[in-house]
Amino acid sequence: MKVSELIDFYLSIRQPGQLIGFDSLFQEDLETLKLAIQDHYGDMESWLSLPEETELPAPIASKANDLLRKYED
Repeated sequence: MKVSELIDFYLSIRQPGQLIGFDSLFQEDLETLKLAIQDHYGDMESWLSLPEETELPAPIASKANDLLRKYED
């Protein structure tokens, strides 16, 4: 999974107007992903400066792909 794919996924789950959205239902999983990104990259500036075509490290990609599968279901 690439940075751009994770960004697209994040934007798709943040749809306005939902009373209980995916991000609410899977808040714990999303927080785990966020912490994995912070642990790997350190500060937010490092994460935001990555080129969108950068492949995510396996532990982060695995968590992101798990969430993507749940979203697609």
